[in-house]
Amino acid sequence: MAREPGSGTRRYLEEALGAQAGLERVPPVAELSSTTAIKAAVAAGIGPAVLSSLAVTQELAAGTLRAVPVTGLELTRRLLAVWPDGRQLTGAAAGLRAIASRPG
Repeated sequence: MAREPGSGTRRYLEEALGAQAGLERVPPVAELSSTTAIKAAVAAGIGPAVLSSLAVTQELAAGTLRAVPVTGLELTRRLLAVWPDGRQLTGAAAGLRAIASRPG
């Protein structure tokens, strides 16, 4: 199970598997355009998937999905917070900017 071609998540996983494990890309059982669709397909038994732990928190707690830790790969993904240049942010967006702007 994989995200659609062009998905950053899919590209990141494929690059990590190639660079770190020397594995070539294998066509997925299915290509789906959302994490929700992938979770539903996995729960229906169509095939396994690699997803963010944050994306499956509720399903793991409910016992509808089972997690197997990925070992031997560094899968830390760098994320960026973005906003329009020069825009005054307020509320939660200002809080996000403060966190994202912290050194280190």
